[in-house]
Amino acid sequence: MSIPYRQIHLDFHTSECIEGIGSRFSRENFKAALQAGHINSITLFSKCHHGWSYHPTKVNLPHPHLCCDLLDEQLAVCEELGVRTEIYISAGLSEQYAIRHPEHLRRDKNGYGGNFDTEAGYHRLCFGTAYLDQLAAEIEEMLTLYKGRFDGLFLDIIGMIPCWCPDCIKGMKERGLDPDSDADAWKYARVVYDRYTDRVAETVERIIPGLPIIHNDGGAIFQGRDIAFKNRGHFELESLPTGGWGYDHFPRAAAYARTLGRHFLGMTGKFHTTWGEFGGFKHPNALRYETALANACGARCSVGDQLHPDGEFDLATYNLIGAAYKEVEAREPWLIDSHLTADIGLLSAENFRNICPGALPDGIKQDLGANRIMLEGHYLYDILDPEADFSKYRLLILPDTMEIPAGDLRDRLNDYLTKGGKLLLTGRSGTYGGQFVFDFGVDFGGEGEFRPSYLKPTYDLKPNGNTSYVMYSRNYRISFRESCVSLGHPVLRMDPYFNRAPRRFCSHQHTPYDRTTVADASIITPSIAYIGWEIFSEYADKGAVHLRNVVTDVIDRLLGENKTLTTNLPTCGVTSVAVKKTDTGTQLIHQLVYAIPKVRGNSVEIIEDLPFTPDVTCSLVVSSVPKRVYLAPAMTDLPFTYENGKVSYTVPSFSCAEMAVIEM
Repeated sequence: MSIPYRQIHLDFHTSECIEGIGSRFSRENFKAALQAGHINSITLFSKCHHGWSYHPTKVNLPHPHLCCDLLDEQLAVCEELGVRTEIYISAGLSEQYAIRHPEHLRRDKNGYGGNFDTEAGYHRLCFGTAYLDQLAAEIEEMLTLYKGRFDGLFLDIIGMIPCWCPDCIKGMKERGLDPDSDADAWKYARVVYDRYTDRVAETVERIIPGLPIIHNDGGAIFQGRDIAFKNRGHFELESLPTGGWGYDHFPRAAAYARTLGRHFLGMTGKFHTTWGEFGGFKHPNALRYETALANACGARCSVGDQLHPDGEFDLATYNLIGAAYKEVEAREPWLIDSHLTADIGLLSAENFRNICPGALPDGIKQDLGANRIMLEGHYLYDILDPEADFSKYRLLILPDTMEIPAGDLRDRLNDYLTKGGKLLLTGRSGTYGGQFVFDFGVDFGGEGEFRPSYLKPTYDLKPNGNTSYVMYSRNYRISFRESCVSLGHPVLRMDPYFNRAPRRFCSHQHTPYDRTTVADASIITPSIAYIGWEIFSEYADKGAVHLRNVVTDVIDRLLGENKTLTTNLPTCGVTSVAVKKTDTGTQLIHQLVYAIPKVRGNSVEIIEDLPFTPDVTCSLVVSSVPKRVYLAPAMTDLPFTYENGKVSYTVPSFSCAEMAVIEM
């Protein structure tokens, strides 16, 4: 199902202590906001976190000071303008219901579900209680009242989390599960989650068959395809950079979402910080960048706002949004029906952990560091789960801690290698039971005893040359058999004189390297490369440039001439290439976005200035001589050359975002 590119996610969580709800709403004001914002899709509210409905209801309680059927009024304007709509219901929160039914609260292992007298905030409800019947009735009523007038159902505050309320304890015992066992509590949480999603799907299908359903749980997308596909229709990835997610989060989520065969959008916010910030505005340049970033990552856009209790839309907010969405609208002719291409598949350690519990330690640092290196190295990549089609990729990366037990995944990876694919392994990835599971002439020696250790490149490693670099992550020993076909040993390892201890230490931090301990720490073979540190996790922690450059040097040697894109875009830039079929041939759509986030205040990542890039040189592998290369939407032709299967061109200096189109 195709969804628009310019959506608003409109919150309206409104206390019963405020009067005149909707008293200043006018269709003219709402229409002006939608038009100023260049908006073609919006999520409207049926029920908020406080638990109130904003339309007539027989199964719930309307807000006690509601002045009109606010949902009906807003739908009428959207129908007039042809704006797509979703309807929002707060599923996991309903404060007025929680106050009346504390027995239905989600409770922790100690039985605590919150204190209404001392906590100014919402209290989570449990879907394993009779509250699920109440929620289903609210959904059914809304679907019936407004059938045919909206295009999707958005259910918020969803999550598969353990609960020890009386109903859940009883349910665990009935299934032979031990409430004192965290593992059993998680098993029952899945039972409750499935019961919830099945009940919602049955209710929706009975009234509006096929209606898209969004279960908003930020982490669900990495919990396995069976969980992700509980969403019906498309994905909405909540990721407010200034609200704690940061600017790294969305590109990582998008890199996985785009492998699942569905449209998806990136949900940011207009707020300086996060949801519920009345009077908070991010700089217009930040929103321009965030929407361009979403497009470059293959996503549609959604911007979060919160309506004032009196119902009057703030036109300053929609002028802010409109400045960004006007640019999205101009890009849409090239974005619609295009699909990002990729050289590299990065297997997600987070996803793998959720599918194979116990195979990996907790933590997703390796995913974070690897994704950051993919972005800064300007690689065309996707993030994969074990069910993905590996044959699409020239190289697969297994980061740091991805041990591979015998079974389908190991078999499929070996088949991938047999058919010419290549692997990059780091740390203990690609091992199981203390041995490499792939035969490339290398023996695994286990974890080294010293930490930190030191990395010694065998070449002029940028930017500081051939010297010794401290490595804080765990290191691993390797040795080579005679059968090993080596194409190079990029880096060696040196150990310190000793590990730091109370009566055996040196200097302020750690012991220096012992030059007599040089040993092999890496290898590149025709099909597999290995680096003997948890280097991606360390990059997430430390961000040292030599870590990234070791990895990118190895990747570039593995890809060789098969690397699709080469560019000198600065490392803070993000780039992608999409393929679009047209009536006259094929378009390759090269998107480039650039900004430098700053940390201000209490760790809030801010974008205010959008500096200009230098001229950006680009080289792209293509199937034949292009007909034309130009900038879109400006339609400015770019000079280009074609040689040895590559088209080369220069994107002139730009600010925020640029798009080059190669017509084949």
